[in-house]
Amino acid sequence: MERRDFIVRSGTMLPAATFLTMFGNSNNLFGADHNSAKRPNPDGFSQPILKAIAIGINAPSPHNTQSWKFKVLDDTAMYRYVNESILLPATDPPVRQIHLDAGCFIETLVIGASSLGFKSRVSYFPDGYESSNDFGIKPVAKIELSTVAGESDSLSGYINARQTNKRGYEGPVISNPEFQTLKEWSGNSQARMVFINENLEPYFNSFNKGFEIESRTFRTNEETRKLFRFSEKQRAEQGDGISIPRMGYHGRMKYFAESSPDNGNPEKWHSDHSINHSLKKVASGIESSKGIVVWITETNTFEEWIKAGRDYVRFSLALTRQKRYAHPYNQAIREYDEMKTVRVELDRLLNIQGNQKIQRIERIGRCSEPYYSYRRPLKTFLMK
Repeated sequence: MERRDFIVRSGTMLPAATFLTMFGNSNNLFGADHNSAKRPNPDGFSQPILKAIAIGINAPSPHNTQSWKFKVLDDTAMYRYVNESILLPATDPPVRQIHLDAGCFIETLVIGASSLGFKSRVSYFPDGYESSNDFGIKPVAKIELSTVAGESDSLSGYINARQTNKRGYEGPVISNPEFQTLKEWSGNSQARMVFINENLEPYFNSFNKGFEIESRTFRTNEETRKLFRFSEKQRAEQGDGISIPRMGYHGRMKYFAESSPDNGNPEKWHSDHSINHSLKKVASGIESSKGIVVWITETNTFEEWIKAGRDYVRFSLALTRQKRYAHPYNQAIREYDEMKTVRVELDRLLNIQGNQKIQRIERIGRCSEPYYSYRRPLKTFLMK
């Protein structure tokens, strides 16, 4: 599948005519905030389930792909699918990251729906789920809302502000007491969380090696190039993808960095000059890390992928509450052949045993506010 095709293909998923009048203007999500036009506004929808989906769309996804499809069943129920036309075959061959993304969306919706007065019931794989043949065909979850009395989730007020932050981090390392507070705010994690705030250099080495392998492997670097948006106009029109400001550049550095790839010219993108510059920028971010958090599961099933994504969202919202940020360094655990030696080294560092699997790795720390990313309109995700 050509990466350039997936936006066109995903854009063909139009909602049933009965839902057309329910799509609201996305310009009021944060009132007068300068980010108000970037994401759907829950207040623009009448059905509770659409309001909840509009909140869930704030969830993170790998490369901001938004591999989401939704089938609305009634006012309070939906099926959530992986979008089989928006995958990352080069960097995510088992589609594990896309399923982690599904968990991120589900947990964001569940937390957000609580602020609307709803409790969410999540049923995993209601029609079964066995292999890649089920991707996009069978739902990964059914979500049903019910009205309940009670307080909203304590993390619900941080959904709009949560952002990945790829800038250099500042100040001292995150202390053990700070991390314990984050764990308490996050609640019970279904995956095992490991926190590292000392002797970080071996991990930095693995992260740098992983990023270099992904950058110098043509097919993985090309997948990234096709997902890049090289101007604010492109970002606004496409509503997805990655970009120079999302990579942590800002001010004059952003201007010069956006100009240098010549709007994604393949020859320039894959040149040693461009790759070396990117590696240097990434290394400076890695080496500014004030702590590392790892999520490890006992096995490596579809359900564990989704649950690990749910765990991550709760932790990232707790970070937002603490005015801290996270940045994933998951290149080093990706499952394509060129990355095997780095994966093995990380497994050794973290004492991974038997069928255990590292699902996610994040660097965390303090930083100034990052670039606020776009999301596509809600109607583009709805199935008939």
